[in-house]
Amino acid sequence: MLVSIIIPVHKTIDYFKSCVESALLQSYSHIEVLIACNGELEIQTCKDFLNINDTRLIYLKTNPGRHNARNEALLVAKGKYIQFLDYDDLLFLEKIETQVSLLETTESKKAISITKWKKFKNELNESYNFPYNNIFEEEKIDARKLIRKLSVNGGFIATGSWLIPKVSIDNIKWIDSPNDDAVFLSGILKQNPEIIMVSETYAGYRIHDENTSSLFKKSELDKLLMSWELIYQNLNALNIFEVNLYLYKAYLNLIRYSKVVNGYRILFIIYKTLMFGFKSKLGFNLVLDLKRMLLK
Repeated sequence: MLVSIIIPVHKTIDYFKSCVESALLQSYSHIEVLIACNGELEIQTCKDFLNINDTRLIYLKTNPGRHNARNEALLVAKGKYIQFLDYDDLLFLEKIETQVSLLETTESKKAISITKWKKFKNELNESYNFPYNNIFEEEKIDARKLIRKLSVNGGFIATGSWLIPKVSIDNIKWIDSPNDDAVFLSGILKQNPEIIMVSETYAGYRIHDENTSSLFKKSELDKLLMSWELIYQNLNALNIFEVNLYLYKAYLNLIRYSKVVNGYRILFIIYKTLMFGFKSKLGFNLVLDLKRMLLK
């Protein structure tokens, strides 16, 4: 079964080559690696920088933006399964092989798989205390149960940890937002697919200045707020109470980002926090949470 690995890139930096190598070195070799060059980055510049001779590499020139790069790469991807990978992240050697073998044994053609991931700065062997162990307590769950688990402590699912059948993506599009991954995944979860959870760590999420700096701009906060409206629309289709608690914790966290940009849109964010807090029947804890976040 062919797996398409989609890597959007807008500039050549050292860890981009490490990312591509982690894809090509997968123990599961039946892959194609689509390098979606966007912005001002030209294909030849990308080829010269990587200097990798492998017929599984496919270069594309796309419209600017990570979202456009992924969407346009999806149009030409031939794989049964799609692996999205950011140009600064890494895959562990047996990541794709493990997930493909599990997905091929399930009856559902739209089942997806999620592995544990770790944050790192320089080396994958850096120590990391994974904070979301509760979502990996069961090997097979559905989207409703995943959201119930995420609503307990909040959290996110790293893009590199997914493996998704192309048939599940259908007409779902990536958008331009700092949390584009959460929006895209919510579109997948809207269908309430079976989810195979892999409790071993198989993806590395690199932390560096460039993937956090955009959160200090008003325009990016606007995009975040718009994206959470879309996430709510998608997850609300699951018709479960815990969606309210999940959104409550998301908006509570957005207060912190608003304070970074001088309280920009903070009244709207507080309103959303209160709305989802009341729907979650939090009582006095809602007041305590808001006070803690506003005074922090």
